[in-house]
Amino acid sequence: MKSGLVVLVAMLFFYPVAVLAGQDLEAVHKLDEIVVTSTQKAKAVDTPASLSIITGEEIRDMGAKNIVEALSKIPGVSDSSSKSQSVIIRGNKSAMSGGPVLLIDGVPLKMGDYRYSEFDFIPVNQIERIEVLRSAGIAYGPGAARGVINVITKKSTRDGFHGDVSASYGSWDTHDENVSLSGMKNKIDFWVNAENYQTDGYEEEEENRKSVLGRFGYNLSDQTRIGIRVSHVDYDNMTAEGLKKYQWQLDNYRRNIHFPKSETDSDLLWHNEKDEKNTTAAMEFSHKDNNLFFDGAFSWTTYEKDFRRTYAIYDSPTSVYYENSDQDTYALTLSGGYHFNWGAVSYTPSAGINFEDIDNTVGRVYPYDSTKNTDKYNFDLQEKNYGIFWDNEFMFAEHWGMNLGARFDRTQVEFQDKVPNIVDESHDMISYAVAPSYHFNETAMVYASMGRNYWFPTPRYYAWAVERGGFLNPVEDLEPEEVLTYELGYKHMFNKRFNINATLYFSKYKDKFGTVRDESDSSHGQGNIGDAEAKGIELEADGKLNRYVGYRLAAAYQEIEWTSGTALAYIHPSNTLDYTADISGKQIYWVPKFTGLLGLDFYPMDNMKVSVDMNYIGKRYVDYLNQIEYPDKTTFDLRVAYSWNQWKFWILGKNIFDEDIEYVSNSSGKLDSDGEPNNAYYVQNGAYVEAGVSFHF
Repeated sequence: MKSGLVVLVAMLFFYPVAVLAGQDLEAVHKLDEIVVTSTQKAKAVDTPASLSIITGEEIRDMGAKNIVEALSKIPGVSDSSSKSQSVIIRGNKSAMSGGPVLLIDGVPLKMGDYRYSEFDFIPVNQIERIEVLRSAGIAYGPGAARGVINVITKKSTRDGFHGDVSASYGSWDTHDENVSLSGMKNKIDFWVNAENYQTDGYEEEEENRKSVLGRFGYNLSDQTRIGIRVSHVDYDNMTAEGLKKYQWQLDNYRRNIHFPKSETDSDLLWHNEKDEKNTTAAMEFSHKDNNLFFDGAFSWTTYEKDFRRTYAIYDSPTSVYYENSDQDTYALTLSGGYHFNWGAVSYTPSAGINFEDIDNTVGRVYPYDSTKNTDKYNFDLQEKNYGIFWDNEFMFAEHWGMNLGARFDRTQVEFQDKVPNIVDESHDMISYAVAPSYHFNETAMVYASMGRNYWFPTPRYYAWAVERGGFLNPVEDLEPEEVLTYELGYKHMFNKRFNINATLYFSKYKDKFGTVRDESDSSHGQGNIGDAEAKGIELEADGKLNRYVGYRLAAAYQEIEWTSGTALAYIHPSNTLDYTADISGKQIYWVPKFTGLLGLDFYPMDNMKVSVDMNYIGKRYVDYLNQIEYPDKTTFDLRVAYSWNQWKFWILGKNIFDEDIEYVSNSSGKLDSDGEPNNAYYVQNGAYVEAGVSFHF
């Protein structure tokens, strides 16, 4: 399989690109979209970076209820959801932390001291498109080494008054009601959306989300717009955070939210509850003419979270706690540039700055243990990020291109609990990117790139280090992860029958994070435990063969392994503990080597579309030493949609053959008393069926 994929990509890279270059293109294709997740705001086909776009229409067509379902269709992106929704890009991950940089219209979404990406906060009906940047780039600062996900929400672009109303009902008493109004008159545009989403969940996990979004703009001219964006999300659920199941529980209580502690202990393990509110207000402005372009945003975001950990209320009531978190974030981004054209040579310099100020206060109480010391759980956290970049794009004779850019970032973290444990750390980081390219024509290009980025440790990593790091993981030893990436990419919009986006990459990771444990298996937090290397191939292709059949293909091969480092591990089959086991040469756990999507779209009659998707996830290792393997999984999705006048009707099924899928946790590879892996399983959704209707006016 691997050799066949390599041959396929090699053929695509060196295919004589002029053969089909003269044929007509479809009016709109994703590679023709203007990309905003870059410094130049150019078309995707002209951007020398590994970048994928998912349109809002595609997200709604697949029936996604959160953006993780959509993101996992992109090559190189893997669903790693366990306690909450999450993804990893190119296998770059670490425990109990956020992953890629998550942006809403360019505004960062960072929550709490763990910096988890709250994908559940993003209603899919409000999305115009999602841009996923896998490459090293300089448009964004610390965190970009794990990728960038920019969610662009809708705004009105049509004159008059318009509206959409939709409703759907599906398995597990899932229902979703959505209404939006939009319009443009004279120079004013507006788009307003409200959504109500509720489900009882596959595992009896109730989930409720109510959201509103308003975007209002004043167009000073065809090139200049100023606007405001206001959004509010109220999200609560009986969460699976902590809802792990071991093999006996998985076999007997797979879909139960409450279940016995073990086969010999009938005490029920209960659910946790989480209520979250998120409000954002942003001022936006943009200008783009033939030469000058600039844009910016100033935003304020408030986040409130009430978490009730009642997981062990019957087994260990004194461990029950209630925790509240309040956070305010102020963010400013400014960027701009100018196109100079000197005949055969053009030059576009651009520059930008960004600033973030995050203030987070967390408090915790133990309602059934009034004597519990909570000093280390009550803390104040402040993080500030300053960034500036300078980018240069050259074009010679309309074919040869060169991008050169650099970025400077400073991050400061201050943390103090009531013990008091105190953190006061700052780091300076310099990133860069170099990308020569050759543009065959307006619809095809090949590029090579080299770039360095960083991932900055979450505030929680610093807190653990000062609380319990000791000599094994002192806070002053924590360093940002450094990633150096080389890429070779090829993009081509041949014609409506065949379009391709392919990338080869190699990355070197320095100071990669992992759990630090001592000989008694006690955690000393997350620290820099070693270095790693990654290499891979990413391929996207699509087209419409004729009026009746279209196709979509996404595939990735990725191999990421430790080149140095140690970690606590249990050696099989003796189950002997080695807290400094050598992990050199081992694959990073829970990263599949192969992933793939094959989708077919059929148009049997006017206004009808039938889509079938086959999704493949390859085998994954569960532990550091690659002794436990989780099997590959294949799922199928089906959707039938029909449009009639202003109405649209659909029926869809996801994972229609009800494949059992879990996230598995057992990084140390520990065995139970029977010599079987002591895996903890987080159950993912089974078969889901839905019917829906929408009306446009």
